[in-house]
Amino acid sequence: MFLNKNNYSRLFFLFHMNLSLDKIKILDKSFNYIISPEISKFRRFSPKLKIGVLASGKGTNFQELINLSGKGELDLEIKILITNKEDAGCIKRAVKAEIPHKIIRSEDFSHKELFELEIINTLINHDVELVVMAGWMKIVTPFFINKFKNKIINIHPSLLPAYKGGSAIKDSILNGSKITGCSVHFVEEEVDSGSLIMQAALSIQHDDNIETLSKKIQILEHKILPQSISHAGFLIRSNFMESY
Repeated sequence: MFLNKNNYSRLFFLFHMNLSLDKIKILDKSFNYIISPEISKFRRFSPKLKIGVLASGKGTNFQELINLSGKGELDLEIKILITNKEDAGCIKRAVKAEIPHKIIRSEDFSHKELFELEIINTLINHDVELVVMAGWMKIVTPFFINKFKNKIINIHPSLLPAYKGGSAIKDSILNGSKITGCSVHFVEEEVDSGSLIMQAALSIQHDDNIETLSKKIQILEHKILPQSISHAGFLIRSNFMESY
């Protein structure tokens, strides 16, 4: 099961406990973290799960999906990368992996609906089952969401519902938070508010800054995004989300 709006508090409760070291996993021997719910292996898909990735930046999460699918660990067929930036680093990753990509810039359209319609048509034309927003820096409208209802997931660098929006890491530091992390959730109309699939949490150290904390969170993103795609794909293939 994925974490819904009513049971995410379970994760936060864990961090108000005095956990012993054997209850906390050590990642690269550099920092403590915990993932909830913990899933030990990926679902298998035959035929492979067809995804479209939306990204605006360097594409490190996109690269992790390329790596796992290339090694046969994750049954994915990445049908298309869509980016809204001509200089996005994810483009080079797509070219190197021979994955089709398309640049769709919002400034080339007179209305946001036309911009989103171009993205929608591109995803449909590539027979995408699941839309993965991996560093997509554009807020999507209900028009877009309803075209792929319960078939869009997003990764966000905070423990939602805390620190929604585009400055989550900065806000967590400025507010003196002791715990942060990342979340994968289904996309709904309210920004960063859909049902949670998976979260990973870590403690913020006294000497952390935006750069160091971003790198730590990014490592956790690489762990939970593939697992979340696997689980979301299972829900879609089993028609569970049709009635959600």
